[in-house]
Amino acid sequence: MDKEEILRRSRAENCDEMEIQTRDKAMKWTYITLVISAAFFAFIREMDNQPFMDLCATVSLSVFVGRIYCFARTKERYDLVMAVITFAIAVFATVRFFMGH
Repeated sequence: MDKEEILRRSRAENCDEMEIQTRDKAMKWTYITLVISAAFFAFIREMDNQPFMDLCATVSLSVFVGRIYCFARTKERYDLVMAVITFAIAVFATVRFFMGH
């Protein structure tokens, strides 16, 4: 592939590097906010002896989806391991939720 072909393909992709980085950082902050807010509400619900496993399942499932997407795109083992772990946590929390815990 020569220099002109690389340049032509780059222009055809019509994707700005800054736009990609902004989207990645936005997703990172979304994850962080999701986890912190779920932990806060779980703490409040636990103080009132209410079940909170639904929050754990929701957070774990959303992180699982993000990691599985990253693995599908990059094929990095870290993403696959994190996806498996968070999926297992989501299943565990869902079962506990339906058991009334």
